[in-house]
Amino acid sequence: MTFAVRCQYEAGSALPQETGAYWAANLVPPGETSLAPGLRWLFQAPTTATYKCRLSVTSYSSIINVDRQVTMRIPAGAELGRIATGSGAARWTLPAASATTVARGTTATTLGYTYTPSEGDQTTIVQDANLTTCVAGSRICTGGTSAYKGTEAETWIEAQPQMPNGDPCGGPVKGPVAKWSISDAKHHQAATNTLKITKTQMGGCTQIRTSLKVKAADGNPLQIHAGHASEQIAATHGLAYSL
Repeated sequence: MTFAVRCQYEAGSALPQETGAYWAANLVPPGETSLAPGLRWLFQAPTTATYKCRLSVTSYSSIINVDRQVTMRIPAGAELGRIATGSGAARWTLPAASATTVARGTTATTLGYTYTPSEGDQTTIVQDANLTTCVAGSRICTGGTSAYKGTEAETWIEAQPQMPNGDPCGGPVKGPVAKWSISDAKHHQAATNTLKITKTQMGGCTQIRTSLKVKAADGNPLQIHAGHASEQIAATHGLAYSL
């Protein structure tokens, strides 16, 4: 199941930049019966104009063959959450060249970005990664073996308050650790992460150097997707705003 947002000019012409993002995960029955996606992205208008955005869901099954049948029900409707970003909101996307495979037992630091908060008491940082377990013989990533049936992964945000010259103010601020179990059948998982930093935690610094930590805790290696999918929608991406 892939959930995506795509934006364009009101007349239908394409934007000259990133147009949206996606959230994806496979549903594995009978143990799983539903998905609750959380797709977060920031629209930045290139010019003063009128725009429209489309929310979409793409569903398919990899086990419909021979006499097998799959029934899927997608209830109508979606919820769009808006944030009062004010000034100073920013977004960033992991470049295609930065796609990487995380070996079992190691942690990758990725999606780095330096954000300058605007006036406000709190900064919210979002870092969302699209991940895939490296199954044996995968065409996406190497290193997987039949000895494991998936990957146990952990993700969290690490933010270091710093001055414009790079000097830090205290140590890094670590966000909540999210744990993900990506079986061979599930294959793909969008890992969402959020960290809120107060002005007090900034220690007088004016910038935040934020990154995403992705740990392949056990099982097969883990692929971090990067770049854009069709219609310039982002895979692994982040955003930040201050209120």
